[in-house]
Amino acid sequence: MIRNTAAKPTAAAGPALPLPKARANALIDPIGPRTMVPRDHELKVTLELSGRDARHADKREASELVRRSLDAFAPAPGDLDRRSFADVSSSTKDRKTGTVSSVVVGVEGSVVWPGRPSAVSVSDLRAALLAADYVVAVRERRECAEGACTSSAVVDWSAGTGIPSGWFSAATCGKHDYRSCPKCKSVYRLTSANAAGQAASVKCEVCGWVLVEWGGSKIWEAELVTRVEPLG
Repeated sequence: MIRNTAAKPTAAAGPALPLPKARANALIDPIGPRTMVPRDHELKVTLELSGRDARHADKREASELVRRSLDAFAPAPGDLDRRSFADVSSSTKDRKTGTVSSVVVGVEGSVVWPGRPSAVSVSDLRAALLAADYVVAVRERRECAEGACTSSAVVDWSAGTGIPSGWFSAATCGKHDYRSCPKCKSVYRLTSANAAGQAASVKCEVCGWVLVEWGGSKIWEAELVTRVEPLG
């Protein structure tokens, strides 16, 4: 019997998958009293130290980068430098011994800025982080502008005046019973009380569109807040 002893061809190895990039997160947060004009904002940048990618594992390089990313927020000559820098640590507890150990997992830099940071300064920050091959996310916390409401939403910086999920508008959360007329877009604030029977419908006083259908279990009143005249 003749046996074929030739080596069988092996499947060609596929292309190596790229390593996941380390993340850089920036959060812009309004701080201090709302009556302050301009109101202070805190900008915090956090860089992840990656154990999977040697490019983003060096703490000294990451610390230098986070400082460079905040160059646009350097103080004017003679002014107080409101930037600060620190390590980000994670603690773990050994189940057997109970010993708590801490390891540095990232670095962060923050600055308190008078007013909302400009688009140019945020663009410079993003460019510095992208040039170092990080995945960059810039977000801001938006507060509801209604009275003493404490609701807020974190939105992507690029969203601009976009409406956060569950909010009535870009500035007002969904807790305050505002409603926009589907036809003329006039804005109402609704209040309600329990109805003993079937409640009457509520119509838009501008165009006559039904805002609340007849027959509900609550009596609704609509206060016109913003009048929009129908076109034509």
